[in-house]
Amino acid sequence: MNDYHQVAEFAAPLLGTLTSQESALLALIVNAVQEEIAARLRPGVDPAECGDSLTLAAVLLSVSAMRQLNGSDISDFTAGTLKISLREDRSAYAQMANRLLAPWCSDAIAFLGVSG
Repeated sequence: MNDYHQVAEFAAPLLGTLTSQESALLALIVNAVQEEIAARLRPGVDPAECGDSLTLAAVLLSVSAMRQLNGSDISDFTAGTLKISLREDRSAYAQMANRLLAPWCSDAIAFLGVSG
């Protein structure tokens, strides 16, 4: 899958200027998002087959996660056990990313156009 630098470069215009702490958080989020996307792909799917969609989905999901964290969408925080619960991500970015990944994911249904 694409590296952090490419995803971060595409995400930068959507996120604006980040502090050093936010940049470090973005790196963790991008890595986690890429692992999540890879785990969702159907067995036998070659990531090169859907490379641009994977990159764009990683950008959109990373931006969505950063905005959720910056937008105070944390619904529960318990110090000591470090439990953080986020509301379900229903952002337009996450929805678009899921639609982009649908043709290659094992947990989604996608219809492809057929010319008549």
